[in-house]
Amino acid sequence: MSLVFGIDSTVLVLVTGIAVVICIVAYLVVKKIQATKKAKLHKIAADPFRIPLRVQEIPVNTKGISPNQGAIVASAPHPTEINYIHGMTDISQSLVALAEKYSLDEITLATSDGLLLASSHRTPAADDIARYCRIYTTNPLGRFPGIMLFGVEHKGSSLVGIAKTKGRVLQEPDQELICDTKDILNWWI
Repeated sequence: MSLVFGIDSTVLVLVTGIAVVICIVAYLVVKKIQATKKAKLHKIAADPFRIPLRVQEIPVNTKGISPNQGAIVASAPHPTEINYIHGMTDISQSLVALAEKYSLDEITLATSDGLLLASSHRTPAADDIARYCRIYTTNPLGRFPGIMLFGVEHKGSSLVGIAKTKGRVLQEPDQELICDTKDILNWWI
């Protein structure tokens, strides 16, 4: 046994071995902590305040037949209790919540000359928006399958609401829908 700096060589080998083992254990612990943090980031947690959407069939009034299309006329969808303003980050999210509240597929707001203001759909068709706005300004009482058109006044501007549903011709929009739309406009614009 040789002495290096006054220490036995076996003690040096033993201390070096212990130091290497401690470094390996510390490295593994750090990797485990990082993996746990990544797993928590990718885990989707259910929002306890979100109300799940319950799909239900809207009652259909079979007496009214549209003379233009021959489709069945349904009353405006009955709203559910959904907060469409608080907790939203922009006007589009508020319109998504409004569409969910009234069981609509999509709701779009545009100026009366056909310029898009906001929509619940990511990429609304500009041609459709312009066409429906022109139709609404010339004939506000027109009916179309799956489309409900309504007017909204906001800060001196005439806006057109375009609500899309699946294949039904809707009567006049519910006043509550128009009031909710005005609330969204007042909140965001």
